Amino acid sequence: MGTTSTSNWPAIGAVVFAGIAAAAQIGKVPAAMTTIGAEFDLPLSGAALVASLFALLAGLGGLAIGLGAARIGARRGLLAGLLLGGGAAAVAPLATAVAPLFAIRIAEGAGFLLVAVTAPSLVAALAAPADRPFAMGLWGCFMPGGIALGLFTAPVVEGFGWRLAWALTAALLLLALLLCWRLVPAAAGPRDGPRARVSALLRDVLQAGRPVRVAAAFGAYNIVYFGVAAFLPAYLESLGTRTGLAGGAGALAAIANLLGNLAAAGLMGRGVAAERLVTLGAALMGVLSAAVFLTPLPLAATALALLASIVGGLVPAACFALLPGSVPRAELVAPAVGMTIQGNNLMQLLSPPLLGLLAGWGWGLVALPILLAGLLCGAIGVVLARDGLRMAPPAP
Repeated sequence: MGTTSTSNWPAIGAVVFAGIAAAAQIGKVPAAMTTIGAEFDLPLSGAALVASLFALLAGLGGLAIGLGAARIGARRGLLAGLLLGGGAAAVAPLATAVAPLFAIRIAEGAGFLLVAVTAPSLVAALAAPADRPFAMGLWGCFMPGGIALGLFTAPVVEGFGWRLAWALTAALLLLALLLCWRLVPAAAGPRDGPRARVSALLRDVLQAGRPVRVAAAFGAYNIVYFGVAAFLPAYLESLGTRTGLAGGAGALAAIANLLGNLAAAGLMGRGVAAERLVTLGAALMGVLSAAVFLTPLPLAATALALLASIVGGLVPAACFALLPGSVPRAELVAPAVGMTIQGNNLMQLLSPPLLGLLAGWGWGLVALPILLAGLLCGAIGVVLARDGLRMAPPAP
């Protein structure tokens, strides 16, 4: 990985903005789901497919896209992802039938994945070594920040329709493309050299071991995260809370998670080890999230969920900060990130139905897998800390 003596903050800001703009294409769907369903005469399950196609593509192809991005280079992969995602997002408002809309969403998902797997290596290369933990922590905010930004298009959907709202989110991607093209230097990212075969890249990522453990920690974290994000509103409604208030509590939990991401960036910038944030954040989130579904008081359950989201927000930022240093050479960062995103989205696809099955038998049953997943993530954080000690150079 190329190193720099001073951080290129304008370029880092452009790359982080690119991630936020890409993730906004996820958040824009819930804000418009019922409107799209009504226009195309889709049941709720069909309208939800517009959102879940993103997770399905990432769950099946995250690692493959990461391996491909390693072959073409980080900057080219980022620009290609912004161009693909921005082009698809720009034509999405023109869709007049369901099939083209689904195809466009698949293209948007591919663009998002290209951005998500290439950006971390660029951020790491553009930051000076002393600033790298903070910069990577900032990058870890891209997903909740982008999803929140997409959700904020709801008033535009209500006032002017989903097509204008989606045109605005497409403009974000095209603006990010322009900024990254102008601000991110061509030399950023891994240095050019002989391109390894995809099979060799995959072998080297798996043999490194540490990126597999980071991906496992992130996957376990997401069982906890989606347990709260997906089921908090329904649980509050089961306690007698009105639907609007229950949905608002879920939105507050998403914002609280973003605050945790920002806190992680600040803590890592002050020298706190990312592995420690994974351990403490995950374990506390697991305990607090499990307590949510054991608490019969709506206000107390909401408070626990907000606190769980804040401390849990330490984990994703820390995991992204760990990835660049978890591989022996820079060209393996994109495959490592792709593997992590793939595990994340597999959990996003698999865990909500299983947790929903348990909730049907009794809300208290949801607490057990959430607690175990949080503790598992924390335990992996302990292993990562031991890895880090072994990898650290001896003191002079």
